[in-house]
Amino acid sequence: MVIGGLTLWNNVSERRSAEAERTAERASSVKARAALALTATPENDGERLALSAADRRIERIEVRFPPALKVAPKSAVGDVAIAADWVRAPLLAITDGGTDALEGRLPVAVTAVWWDGDTQHRSSAIYDLVFATHGRVVGGRSLKLVALARLEGATAGVGRRLDTLWAQELGRLAV
Repeated sequence: MVIGGLTLWNNVSERRSAEAERTAERASSVKARAALALTATPENDGERLALSAADRRIERIEVRFPPALKVAPKSAVGDVAIAADWVRAPLLAITDGGTDALEGRLPVAVTAVWWDGDTQHRSSAIYDLVFATHGRVVGGRSLKLVALARLEGATAGVGRRLDTLWAQELGRLAV
């Protein structure tokens, strides 16, 4: 009788342990699926960066800029891309008076929205929006978008963090 009771207790204990492992594995899998790796492809000679993700279709994005840049948040639905027009004027104004050809990194917060079945997902992160300026014979300087590189996850206070990163970049550019 004692042996039977111990065997029963052992079986129940093993089932609970196996169920706990499966639950942890499912939670880890859900978290991994929620992490988003955006890929940016330059289009139209750097006029825009088309955003995509390998394993899901991004439906909409919202891009927030450092408050010090004084650019309102921008969004795109369906054709998700970041346009150079969104930041051309302020970036060229800020970098005016320096070298014509430079490469810089503008920190931006990107929030992407996608669906998995009937469940909407949202992911926010801070990225470096890599841009390049070039001098032209006529018409001053041009600005092209080059790449997008993830820096960190976005949390509360993202505006302050963007301003801090942007101030560091301005120091690097010596503007």
